[in-house]
Amino acid sequence: MRKPFAFLALAMITFALAPQAFSAQCPLGNATLHGSYTVFGTGTIVGVGPVTVVGVHTWDGQGNTVATYTASVNGNIFTGVTVTGTYSVNSDCTGSNAESDGSHYNLVASPDGNSTTWIRTDAGTVISGTETRLRK
Repeated sequence: MRKPFAFLALAMITFALAPQAFSAQCPLGNATLHGSYTVFGTGTIVGVGPVTVVGVHTWDGQGNTVATYTASVNGNIFTGVTVTGTYSVNSDCTGSNAESDGSHYNLVASPDGNSTTWIRTDAGTVISGTETRLRK
């Protein structure tokens, strides 16, 4: 009887403290993301077909980005695609990115800024991916 009670008590304490543990993980805001990152994404554009993207995404630490990538869109290859954008990182490490091609993303950055996971939020797209810092 003691083990289930101890487990329940530990679980309750963990859940009670969880919001505090996850708050303010990225106090640097936009500066959390800075430098060049490999970017990889895959998914589908509804009515078009599958999409895969690989490239380099550079974040300036102040809310501006430049991405250069190669994309395969339903088997058609596009190389040297470059888009600029703006971004925002919140204190809880969530954020958003809007690019000059009209695409929009929600993201979660790691607290040390070494990686992000993102999802495109435009209707008619099912695309998500990751980024890993190459250099600051």
